[in-house]
Amino acid sequence: MKSLFVCLLLALAGQSLAQSQDEFVEYLLEIQYQAEAIHQLMEGTFDNVRFSMSDQLVELNRQLIGRMNEALEEVEQIREDTEAFVGESSAPATCVNVATANWAIEIEGVGQALSRCASRANIQITSRTADVHAALEAAQVQSTELQNIVVRGFIDWNAIDYTEQISAIVGAQIQDKYDYFTRITQPNLERALQAIFDLDDNLLPEIVTCVDRGVERFNNYGRVIRDTLFFCSQ
Repeated sequence: MKSLFVCLLLALAGQSLAQSQDEFVEYLLEIQYQAEAIHQLMEGTFDNVRFSMSDQLVELNRQLIGRMNEALEEVEQIREDTEAFVGESSAPATCVNVATANWAIEIEGVGQALSRCASRANIQITSRTADVHAALEAAQVQSTELQNIVVRGFIDWNAIDYTEQISAIVGAQIQDKYDYFTRITQPNLERALQAIFDLDDNLLPEIVTCVDRGVERFNNYGRVIRDTLFFCSQ
Protein backbone atom coordinates (compact mmCIF):
# COMPACT_ATOMS: atom_id res chain seq x y z
CA MET A 1 0.00 0.00 0.00
CA LYS A 2 2.90 2.38 0.75
CA SER A 3 4.37 1.87 -2.70
CA LEU A 4 1.03 2.84 -4.22
CA PHE A 5 1.03 6.15 -2.40
CA VAL A 6 4.65 6.82 -3.26
CA CYS A 7 3.85 6.27 -6.95
CA LEU A 8 0.87 8.57 -6.60
CA LEU A 9 3.10 11.14 -4.97
CA LEU A 10 5.56 11.09 -7.85
CA ALA A 11 2.75 11.42 -10.37
CA LEU A 12 1.33 14.46 -8.63
CA ALA A 13 4.60 16.10 -7.64
CA GLY A 14 4.83 18.02 -10.89
CA GLN A 15 1.59 19.94 -10.24
CA SER A 16 3.18 22.50 -7.94
CA LEU A 17 6.38 23.38 -6.15
CA ALA A 18 4.61 25.20 -3.29
CA GLN A 19 5.85 22.66 -0.80
CA SER A 20 8.83 20.42 -0.65
CA GLN A 21 8.60 16.77 -1.48
CA ASP A 22 9.74 15.86 2.03
CA GLU A 23 6.91 17.81 3.63
CA PHE A 24 4.42 16.30 1.23
CA VAL A 25 5.64 12.78 2.00
CA GLU A 26 5.36 13.51 5.72
CA TYR A 27 1.67 14.43 5.37
CA LEU A 28 1.09 11.51 3.07
CA LEU A 29 2.58 8.96 5.45
CA GLU A 30 0.71 10.44 8.41
CA ILE A 31 -2.63 9.98 6.66
CA GLN A 32 -1.64 6.55 5.44
CA TYR A 33 -0.63 5.52 8.95
CA GLN A 34 -4.03 6.53 10.34
CA ALA A 35 -5.88 4.59 7.66
CA GLU A 36 -3.63 1.54 7.92
CA ALA A 37 -3.96 1.33 11.72
CA ILE A 38 -7.75 1.26 11.52
CA HIS A 39 -7.66 -1.10 8.55
CA GLN A 40 -5.54 -3.54 10.53
CA LEU A 41 -7.95 -3.27 13.46
CA MET A 42 -10.85 -4.11 11.16
CA GLU A 43 -9.11 -7.04 9.51
CA GLY A 44 -7.98 -8.39 12.89
CA THR A 45 -11.58 -8.27 14.08
CA PHE A 46 -12.77 -10.12 10.97
CA ASP A 47 -10.15 -12.83 11.49
CA ASN A 48 -11.13 -13.24 15.14
CA VAL A 49 -14.77 -13.66 14.16
CA ARG A 50 -13.88 -16.30 11.56
CA PHE A 51 -11.61 -18.23 13.93
CA SER A 52 -14.11 -18.08 16.81
CA MET A 53 -16.94 -19.27 14.59
CA SER A 54 -14.84 -22.10 13.20
CA ASP A 55 -13.72 -23.30 16.64
CA GLN A 56 -17.27 -23.17 18.00
CA LEU A 57 -18.75 -25.05 15.05
CA VAL A 58 -16.06 -27.72 15.20
CA GLU A 59 -16.89 -28.39 18.86
CA LEU A 60 -20.66 -28.27 18.26
CA ASN A 61 -20.44 -30.68 15.34
CA ARG A 62 -18.21 -32.97 17.38
CA GLN A 63 -20.89 -33.25 20.05
CA LEU A 64 -23.74 -33.64 17.56
CA ILE A 65 -21.93 -36.30 15.54
CA GLY A 66 -20.90 -38.07 18.73
CA ARG A 67 -24.51 -38.32 19.95
CA MET A 68 -25.71 -39.41 16.51
CA ASN A 69 -23.11 -42.20 16.38
CA GLU A 70 -24.10 -43.35 19.86
CA ALA A 71 -27.74 -43.39 18.78
CA LEU A 72 -26.95 -45.53 15.73
CA GLU A 73 -25.09 -48.00 17.96
CA GLU A 74 -28.05 -48.09 20.37
CA VAL A 75 -30.48 -48.70 17.52
CA GLU A 76 -28.32 -51.52 16.17
CA GLN A 77 -28.11 -53.12 19.61
CA ILE A 78 -31.88 -52.90 20.07
CA ARG A 79 -32.38 -54.48 16.65
CA GLU A 80 -29.97 -57.32 17.38
CA ASP A 81 -31.42 -58.00 20.82
CA THR A 82 -35.00 -57.96 19.54
CA GLU A 83 -34.31 -60.20 16.55
CA ALA A 84 -32.34 -62.60 18.74
CA PHE A 85 -35.29 -62.78 21.16
CA VAL A 86 -37.67 -63.45 18.26
CA GLY A 87 -35.43 -66.18 16.93
CA GLU A 88 -35.23 -67.92 20.32
CA SER A 89 -38.90 -67.47 21.20
CA SER A 90 -41.18 -70.51 21.59
CA ALA A 91 -44.25 -68.45 20.78
CA PRO A 92 -46.57 -69.71 18.01
CA ALA A 93 -45.72 -68.57 14.50
CA THR A 94 -49.00 -66.67 14.19
CA CYS A 95 -48.13 -64.63 17.28
CA VAL A 96 -44.62 -63.99 15.99
CA ASN A 97 -45.95 -62.84 12.62
CA VAL A 98 -48.40 -60.42 14.20
CA ALA A 99 -45.89 -59.07 16.71
CA THR A 100 -43.18 -58.44 14.11
CA ALA A 101 -45.41 -57.39 11.19
CA ASN A 102 -44.16 -53.80 11.23
CA TRP A 103 -40.61 -54.48 12.40
CA ALA A 104 -38.97 -53.62 9.07
CA ILE A 105 -41.04 -50.45 8.87
CA GLU A 106 -39.93 -49.45 12.37
CA ILE A 107 -36.27 -50.02 11.48
CA GLU A 108 -36.65 -47.76 8.45
CA GLY A 109 -38.64 -45.28 10.54
CA VAL A 110 -35.98 -44.83 13.20
CA GLY A 111 -33.41 -44.22 10.48
CA GLN A 112 -35.61 -41.53 8.97
CA ALA A 113 -36.22 -40.00 12.41
CA LEU A 114 -32.50 -39.68 13.09
CA SER A 115 -32.00 -38.27 9.59
CA ARG A 116 -34.61 -35.59 10.29
CA CYS A 117 -32.79 -34.66 13.52
CA ALA A 118 -29.54 -34.26 11.60
CA SER A 119 -31.28 -32.21 8.90
CA ARG A 120 -32.80 -29.90 11.51
CA ALA A 121 -29.37 -29.30 13.02
CA ASN A 122 -27.83 -28.67 9.61
CA ILE A 123 -30.50 -26.12 8.66
CA GLN A 124 -29.98 -24.07 11.82
CA ILE A 125 -26.19 -24.23 11.68
CA THR A 126 -26.18 -23.28 7.99
CA SER A 127 -28.57 -20.38 8.60
CA ARG A 128 -26.57 -18.87 11.45
CA THR A 129 -23.28 -19.41 9.66
CA ALA A 130 -24.72 -17.59 6.64
CA ASP A 131 -25.66 -14.69 8.92
CA VAL A 132 -22.05 -14.39 10.10
CA HIS A 133 -20.73 -14.50 6.55
CA ALA A 134 -23.24 -11.82 5.50
CA ALA A 135 -22.13 -9.60 8.39
CA LEU A 136 -18.48 -10.16 7.42
CA GLU A 137 -19.24 -9.31 3.80
CA ALA A 138 -20.86 -6.04 4.78
CA ALA A 139 -17.97 -5.27 7.12
CA GLN A 140 -15.43 -5.99 4.42
CA VAL A 141 -17.03 -3.28 2.28
CA GLN A 142 -16.27 -0.79 5.05
CA SER A 143 -12.67 -1.96 5.14
CA THR A 144 -12.30 -1.56 1.38
CA GLU A 145 -13.85 1.91 1.45
CA LEU A 146 -11.40 2.89 4.17
CA GLN A 147 -8.48 1.92 1.96
CA ASN A 148 -9.88 4.01 -0.87
CA ILE A 149 -10.34 7.17 1.19
CA VAL A 150 -6.73 8.35 0.95
CA VAL A 151 -6.37 7.70 -2.77
CA ARG A 152 -9.71 9.36 -3.49
CA GLY A 153 -8.68 12.39 -1.42
CA PHE A 154 -5.53 12.93 -3.43
CA ILE A 155 -7.39 12.50 -6.69
CA ASP A 156 -10.11 15.01 -5.76
CA TRP A 157 -7.73 17.69 -4.43
CA ASN A 158 -4.56 19.36 -5.61
CA ALA A 159 -2.30 17.27 -3.41
CA ILE A 160 0.65 19.64 -3.39
CA ASP A 161 -1.14 22.96 -2.86
CA TYR A 162 -3.68 21.71 -0.34
CA THR A 163 -1.72 19.21 1.74
CA GLU A 164 -2.94 20.48 5.12
CA GLN A 165 -6.56 20.63 3.97
CA ILE A 166 -6.31 17.10 2.63
CA SER A 167 -4.90 15.94 5.94
CA ALA A 168 -7.89 17.40 7.80
CA ILE A 169 -10.50 16.26 5.31
CA VAL A 170 -9.17 12.76 4.83
CA GLY A 171 -8.50 12.43 8.54
CA ALA A 172 -12.15 13.27 9.28
CA GLN A 173 -13.31 10.69 6.74
CA ILE A 174 -11.07 8.07 8.32
CA GLN A 175 -12.48 8.91 11.74
CA ASP A 176 -16.02 8.59 10.38
CA LYS A 177 -15.23 5.11 9.14
CA TYR A 178 -13.75 4.18 12.49
CA ASP A 179 -16.80 5.52 14.34
CA TYR A 180 -19.13 3.58 12.03
CA PHE A 181 -17.08 0.45 12.60
CA THR A 182 -17.26 0.71 16.40
CA ARG A 183 -20.94 1.76 16.52
CA ILE A 184 -22.47 -0.38 13.78
CA THR A 185 -20.16 -2.93 12.18
CA GLN A 186 -18.53 -4.43 15.26
CA PRO A 187 -21.82 -4.87 17.21
CA ASN A 188 -23.39 -6.52 14.15
CA LEU A 189 -20.51 -8.99 13.97
CA GLU A 190 -20.72 -9.68 17.70
CA ARG A 191 -24.46 -10.39 17.50
CA ALA A 192 -24.03 -12.74 14.54
CA LEU A 193 -21.18 -14.56 16.29
CA GLN A 194 -23.12 -14.80 19.56
CA ALA A 195 -25.89 -16.58 17.66
CA ILE A 196 -23.34 -19.28 16.80
CA PHE A 197 -22.32 -19.63 20.45
CA ASP A 198 -25.99 -19.75 21.49
CA LEU A 199 -26.37 -22.99 19.53
CA ASP A 200 -24.75 -24.77 22.48
CA ASP A 201 -27.63 -23.71 24.72
CA ASN A 202 -30.55 -24.19 22.33
CA LEU A 203 -29.72 -26.28 19.27
CA LEU A 204 -27.62 -28.95 21.01
CA PRO A 205 -30.27 -29.87 23.62
CA GLU A 206 -32.97 -29.73 20.94
CA ILE A 207 -31.17 -32.18 18.66
CA VAL A 208 -30.15 -34.48 21.51
CA THR A 209 -33.81 -34.61 22.58
CA CYS A 210 -34.83 -35.32 18.98
CA VAL A 211 -32.35 -38.20 18.75
CA ASP A 212 -33.31 -39.58 22.17
CA ARG A 213 -36.98 -39.66 21.18
CA GLY A 214 -36.22 -41.56 18.00
CA VAL A 215 -34.18 -44.17 19.85
CA GLU A 216 -36.75 -44.41 22.66
CA ARG A 217 -39.61 -44.99 20.24
CA PHE A 218 -37.70 -47.77 18.51
CA ASN A 219 -36.73 -49.31 21.84
CA ASN A 220 -40.35 -49.22 23.00
CA TYR A 221 -41.47 -51.03 19.86
CA GLY A 222 -38.81 -53.69 20.39
CA ARG A 223 -40.00 -54.08 23.98
CA VAL A 224 -43.59 -54.52 22.79
CA ILE A 225 -42.45 -57.34 20.49
CA ARG A 226 -40.54 -59.06 23.31
CA ASP A 227 -43.42 -58.68 25.78
CA THR A 228 -45.94 -59.97 23.23
CA LEU A 229 -43.89 -63.05 22.44
CA PHE A 230 -43.26 -63.67 26.12
CA PHE A 231 -46.98 -63.78 26.87
CA CYS A 232 -47.68 -65.84 23.75
CA SER A 233 -45.20 -68.47 24.87
CA GLN A 234 -46.79 -68.91 28.32
